[in-house]
Amino acid sequence: MGVCFLAYAVADHHIERLQADPPLVWRLLEPDDEAVYLREIGFDARPSLWARLTGKAAAAPPPVPSLNFAEQEMRMLDLDKSWDGINTCLKALAPGAPNFFEDGEPIGAIEVGYGPALCLRSAAMARIAAAYAAVDAAALIEVSQRVDMDDAYLSALWRRQDAESQAYLSENFAELQVFFQHTARHGLGAVIQFS
Repeated sequence: MGVCFLAYAVADHHIERLQADPPLVWRLLEPDDEAVYLREIGFDARPSLWARLTGKAAAAPPPVPSLNFAEQEMRMLDLDKSWDGINTCLKALAPGAPNFFEDGEPIGAIEVGYGPALCLRSAAMARIAAAYAAVDAAALIEVSQRVDMDDAYLSALWRRQDAESQAYLSENFAELQVFFQHTARHGLGAVIQFS
């Protein structure tokens, strides 16, 4: 177990819809499981004990809304547990840059793992992509060897500074850069989940 990081590329109009109706976040995070959304809105599919004893049927569920995503949306980024190591390095490399991991706005107060989902609109993602466009894996590895990682999640792994930890950091950073480029190229925002 541990805190893993997931992000989804999403258009601003979908982010607005999620902000207006936070339970819809489950239609993004768990699109194949309508029950999660129904539980979040307070619908219990099980009939009460009295209804079961008297043979009454369970109430029909309300219609479950869907989110129709464009082809470019729903690109997923899975940084596993490398996210805080990357974040610590990026803060050292560009201290005044916007922070992908910390600057998101909560989508309601619905717990989706470790806290609520966060969102960054397309303008914020474009600024983030531009701020880190010139950063490469070599710079990230170099800064990881001199920055204090004691407060970063998985600090023992980052302190090792071996080939395995460096590969974990650089491979996930490469995925992050691809995600930044994708959102910037398609004018998309992001929804973030710590799970």
